[in-house]
Formats: sequence, structure tokens, C-alpha cells
Amino acid sequence: MGRLCFGTYAKILQKSIREPNNQTRVAELLLGLITDNEEVTNQEGGPFVVTDKLASELFGCKINMRKKIKEAAGSLKIIEAANDYFDDVVMPEIMPDMIQDLLAELSELISSDIKVPKPKKDELLCLATPNTVSIFLSDLFLYSLKKSNKLISDNLTTPLNSEIPSVLDDVEKLKALLEKIHPAHPSTITPPGEIESHEMVYVTELLSAYADAEGLDELSKESLPSYPKYKRDFERRRKDYYAAESIRRGSRDIFGETDPDQFDVLKDETYDGVIDVYSNDYPHGFARLNGVMAQAAIIRVDKCLLSRLPDWIGASEKKGVCHVLVNDGKIRGWVESDE
Repeated sequence: MGRLCFGTYAKILQKSIREPNNQTRVAELLLGLITDNEEVTNQEGGPFVVTDKLASELFGCKINMRKKIKEAAGSLKIIEAANDYFDDVVMPEIMPDMIQDLLAELSELISSDIKVPKPKKDELLCLATPNTVSIFLSDLFLYSLKKSNKLISDNLTTPLNSEIPSVLDDVEKLKALLEKIHPAHPSTITPPGEIESHEMVYVTELLSAYADAEGLDELSKESLPSYPKYKRDFERRRKDYYAAESIRRGSRDIFGETDPDQFDVLKDETYDGVIDVYSNDYPHGFARLNGVMAQAAIIRVDKCLLSRLPDWIGASEKKGVCHVLVNDGKIRGWVESDE
């Protein structure tokens, strides 16, 4: 179960920051929003400085954030400066090909924190798209500063008569029971070296999305090595597709011929979860692809029985289902059509 605070936020962001991305540098990068706009002092009254020790303790969630920094995070001056700071200072330090992973991991952290009210979760998760990533990161950062960063003490101060421990105990018991009875996750299929016939539709649409982003009439698979960004994306998308294909085959082995077919239920829930984002306006097909993939990673598919099996349905499987929907013609590719 996740807990949102500065330390957990910063550790996730750290994985997406260009080298050098040690804890001290990442803490300085984030807290620069505060220190560049407010005069913050240390406990001795001198200028606030991020030391290696302080960064380590903040990242390790061993200490709370300085009170003056938490107070500054709620000031109108900082709130108004936050988005521009993240646009100008933080975003250039983030590796573009890591943005999808960053959005998915932060979204999962928000969703799993029972102490974040649902309206706040919805507000933050609506911003977790490639088109609004800067706003999402800045809003989430300011919110994380207001949360307790000393997670160990929070656990110790939970009242003994609280209902939370009993709920957590029940969850753990249910998890243990499911681990005894649920079938193991099917072996994930490794994408073959050559494109297979059942891949041709979604692969063609991926290549069209890349070409659209580059202003080209077409872009072949053979030319991908000349476009490293798209080559990496293409390889990830095929892994996602085969992750979904693994689930399709595993579902058939477990449930056999059932009505409704559980993989079909998964496809329907995925479609319903992404179609509004798919229908937004985008500058090109690659942007639409990225927007839908980010949305797919965070949607819930609770109606599908496969989602009840621990470790079966994750972000990769849900993104892969989108490519299955392209194969089926339910999603009509990524490039805007006049049809």
C-alpha cells in the first residue's frame, strides 16, 4: 500500500531524471521552486541548504519536511510560480522516453494511498497525461510537501482501536488466500524477431503514428533504426501487445469457453476507460498514442474477473489490450481520420 509524500514522490521522479540524478541533486531541483522564491532558513537561522544527509533522510522518509518549506508550498506566490518552474527547470531534466513510466508509477502511488481523499485523487489523476505532465508534476509536488514525510512515526501513532489495522489484516488474509488458490500468471510471451501476421494491423498503425509525428507520408519498420525514439517505443508497444496476448491465452486455459469471455470483458472495460482520451484533439498520431497509453495504465478494470487474480493485470497488459482493440478495429488507429 503506497503513501504519498515528498520522499515517495521524489524517489519515483529520480528514476526519470537525467544523470547525475543522485538524491541531493533531485532534492535541490525540486526544492528550488521554494528556495528560489522564498527566503527559507535552516534550524540555526542560516540559509537553507540541501545536504547529502538531509536528502538521504527525506528520500528515506525518516524526517518531516522543514515547517517553513511546507508553509511556503501553500503560499499564492509559490503556487503561481510552480507550473512555470516545472516547465522551465524540471521538465528539461526529465528523459522524454521515461515520461510514460513516470506518469504510470505516480498515478499508482496516488491511487493506492488511502489517506488521499477521492476528490483529490480524481483531480490529480485527470492531469496525469503527456499533454499536462508539467501541471501534474507541479501540483502533485506541492501537495506532497503538505503530507507527513515521516512514514514510520505515522504507523506508530495509529490508534489501537482504529478500524484501519483490522481492514489491513483482512486484506492480507484475503491476499494470502488468493495466493493459495489463484493460478500463476501465465508465462509472458517474448515478441518474436519477425512481425507475425496477427500483428500487422496494430503495427501498421504504430508506424503511421510515427510518420504523422515526423510529417512523413509513411515510415517503414526497416527505417526505425534511424529514429531511436520510435524504435524504442515500437519495441515497448510490442512487449505490451504480447503481455496482453499472454493474458488472452491464460484466460482461455483457466476459464475455457465462458459467456461472457473474460478477455472480452477486459477489452470492453479498457475501451470504455480510454475512448474519451482517444477522442481528444492531438497535434499528431504519436501524441494520441501516448495519451491513450498513459490513460490505459491507470484505468480500473474491476468488472473483469482476471483483475481479481493477483499480478495478472498491470499497466503493460492494459496498454497491450489497446493494440488488440486496434487489431479488432474498435480503435481506428492513432492518426486522425476524416471518416
